[in-house]
Amino acid sequence: MEEPGTDRVVDERRAVALLGLPLPELRWFSRLLGVGHTQEIGNAVQIVFTYEELKRLSSEAATSAK
Repeated sequence: MEEPGTDRVVDERRAVALLGLPLPELRWFSRLLGVGHTQEIGNAVQIVFTYEELKRLSSEAATSAK
């Protein structure tokens, strides 16, 4: 169980599903906005996003789609 106040994170695979963006587009927006950070899980390193970062990505993606 997580401690109160800690940020929960979403990996790239889930972020793609939640936002409905292709992975390359998610990565492009991530670099453009400077959001997301790497997290080591076992021997693998992956990019993860907080819910606040996903909200920002979603907003930016929706704005650019117009």
